[in-house]
Amino acid sequence: GTVGAGYKCRILGPNFIPGKNEELHIKTIQRTVLMMGRYEEHIDTVPAGNTVGLVGVEQYIVNTGTITNESGNDAHNMKQMYFSVSPAVRVAGEPKNPQDLPKLVEGLKRLAKSDPMVQCVNESS
Repeated sequence: GTVGAGYKCRILGPNFIPGKNEELHIKTIQRTVLMMGRYEEHIDTVPAGNTVGLVGVEQYIVNTGTITNESGNDAHNMKQMYFSVSPAVRVAGEPKNPQDLPKLVEGLKRLAKSDPMVQCVNESS
């Protein structure tokens, strides 16, 4: 198969049960990008077996999910991976300017979403 900008896809969440519509979203992929370090190269279509970034689906996937084509009604979601190790470093942080707290929280959410080994805890002090 291939994936590309403008393709409709089914996004299955980690708790998706076949036959039910819970944790199922049908969305259009806005862009496909090849990520090389801090640079992105926009590409039209990508064949199966390649690793790419998909723009337009990120708000529906938290840590794990399965993406299939729109007609993949019999597709099952992939099992969530569990790691036997726990984070080894604990860091406390706060913004220099208190008005930047929402930006810091949003950045930490994105970091936790992209890396399954990162745990973010917000505590008021």
